Amino acid sequence: MTRTAIRVENVGKRYGDSVVLDDVSLEIGDGEFFTLLGPSGSGKSTLLRIIAGLLDADTGEVVIGGRTMTGRPAHTRELGVVFQSLALFPHLSVGDNVGFPLRMRRVGRREIARRVSGALQLVQLPDMQDRSVSELSGGQSQRVALARALVYEPRILLLDEPLSALDRRLRESMQLELTRIHRELGVTIVNVTHDQREALIVSDRIAIMESGRIVQCGPGPDLYASPATPFVAGFLGDPLLLEGDVVAMNGTRTLHSPGVSVTVRESVPLGKGVAVMRPERLRLLSADGPRQRYDNGLHGEVLHSAFDGHGTFYQVRLDCGPTAAVHVPAGANGVRHEAGERVIVAWNADDIPIVTQG
Repeated sequence: MTRTAIRVENVGKRYGDSVVLDDVSLEIGDGEFFTLLGPSGSGKSTLLRIIAGLLDADTGEVVIGGRTMTGRPAHTRELGVVFQSLALFPHLSVGDNVGFPLRMRRVGRREIARRVSGALQLVQLPDMQDRSVSELSGGQSQRVALARALVYEPRILLLDEPLSALDRRLRESMQLELTRIHRELGVTIVNVTHDQREALIVSDRIAIMESGRIVQCGPGPDLYASPATPFVAGFLGDPLLLEGDVVAMNGTRTLHSPGVSVTVRESVPLGKGVAVMRPERLRLLSADGPRQRYDNGLHGEVLHSAFDGHGTFYQVRLDCGPTAAVHVPAGANGVRHEAGERVIVAWNADDIPIVTQG
């Protein structure tokens, strides 16, 4: 059984009348890549700072390595931390920036040189010790900040949105770098981000936060396939959420929504429900083409189409009212649909999760 690296127990934090964290509890396994994911203001960075010891919780406690952190200042927790701002010292060289935590711990000069060299090798920046940080690119600065956080070999690394300022290509490259470093070192990583794609790419598990609470926690594929709430369903991906009542009719379970009824899985409980119609799970058919066997088909009109390299995204205004996004992968059989064309958005009941609401 995996040991627990970090345990958060009933942590609460308020600023005046504003509740920032509301009775948050979680456990993070030793060597796990764990991400706190949520929109701005959900409390994820506040929770990370409480774990780091940079903020005090009003209630509850943080336990690291089996020891309570209550009353222990940040510098005694032996955590590596990388913030969005990176906080590199502009007047120091790359090597001096990376070696700074070791000098603060009064490590010997030879040992500092050895560890700095090793940390820069780890982040693939060898032979850059003498470079000024002002000469670094955005990606190189990120790597230097990572090297500085890892140079004293902490067992836990905390990341507070360090990649958010990078362009898309560089951000995705650094995401792969993080997974490589995690795999090589086996260090526990707690990552904060609002980027759902980043969370799904790098994480062993994800905790999704909303209004100071963790609303669902688990591996990314599980959260994506089986969201616990409409908020989770809408935050991961870009689905159409079709709300209605699940009823049994003629041996079939159907979700009734204003202006439309769709067939759902037989295992879906009766009552309030939300169909999570993700773009990649839908099919787009010509309205006047040959009929194909699908459980559901809604007529509509193409509003817009755009090719993104991986396929074509369509926006379709459904006759029942809402607009659905449909993604047709590149190389898929079928014709290109133009704006104004009549189409059918089709899917099978097993392809669409239903979030039940009691």
